[in-house]
Amino acid sequence: MVIRLKYYIIIVIFILCVILLGLISKKNKEAIIIDKEHSYFHDFKIYDDKVYMYCIITLENITDNDLSFSIFAESYKDKANGLMTNERMKGYEWEIDEKTRDMKATDKKIFFINGKQKISELKIVFIGEHGSGNMKDNRNLPDIYIVINK
Repeated sequence: MVIRLKYYIIIVIFILCVILLGLISKKNKEAIIIDKEHSYFHDFKIYDDKVYMYCIITLENITDNDLSFSIFAESYKDKANGLMTNERMKGYEWEIDEKTRDMKATDKKIFFINGKQKISELKIVFIGEHGSGNMKDNRNLPDIYIVINK
């Protein structure tokens, strides 16, 4: 009788753990999604031992909440081919310099999006450390990650 009771208690605890894990995973669901169909790699440059990957990104906030976020990217292929020393890059907004007509990074690295809003053609430059290579293997977007600021 005592063994059966312990057995039932263990099963109930296990079921409660599974339910709690399910609730936690739903709570951590991505709030901002990247519309990869309408996002693309634009260009890259090497300047002052840095690699600048210019991208155009479309984002959508699927929650009702206004959110502040930062954006990061990883490019393992560019690290493997020597273009970069580290695959991790931080995202900044970029714009066209009116005088030189060249692309330049701004200081803006924290972004805001309203609830249920879609931002089309957000100009993001990912900046990483330059390695020994000077070629990018492809024109694909790097792996992009959104981090919600609290």
